[in-house]
Amino acid sequence: MTSDAATADLSEHPPLHCYRHPDRETWVRCGRCDQPICSRCAMQGPVGLRCKTCGKPSRDPLGSLRPTQLALAAAVSLGGGAIVGYVGSAMQIFGLVAAFFGGGLIAEALDRTVGIKRGRRILAIALPGIVAGGLAGVAFSVFGWWQQMMSFAGSEEPGVLLDAYLFSALPFALLAVLVAAGVAAARLR
Repeated sequence: MTSDAATADLSEHPPLHCYRHPDRETWVRCGRCDQPICSRCAMQGPVGLRCKTCGKPSRDPLGSLRPTQLALAAAVSLGGGAIVGYVGSAMQIFGLVAAFFGGGLIAEALDRTVGIKRGRRILAIALPGIVAGGLAGVAFSVFGWWQQMMSFAGSEEPGVLLDAYLFSALPFALLAVLVAAGVAAARLR
């Protein structure tokens, strides 16, 4: 008696056909819109399988940024880059070591102020911000050195001392900015 009931149930419900691929039979329906879907069209949703239209998120939470988050990310990356540029210029070769930590700290500061964001958008804001801030920090450091050399030189021309400083410290400062940008890019990818 039970075998007849099971056979009767199967005969009442013929197999469905996928709404995107009518030649494919399926027994699966979308958990949201209840359309029949095949294994090719099915996406894993929060509570089951969904079709391509229902399963696609409206916005990517890791990649989308609000305008306030954009402004915060730009400010943090510019400020962090300026600090790395100034410290890299002051510490010369040791600034490269500090830049590794600086890049990680900038990425961590971005995570804490903006939220955990990944992808091209956050990289497009953070990397130019770090480089521009780093160049501003290096320029501020060079200007400070120029002011010091002018006060020590008095009436003499401090050009030789400033040239020596620029040739010894400037390459390390620029490298420190690039290292910090690279470390931040690796963390924010």
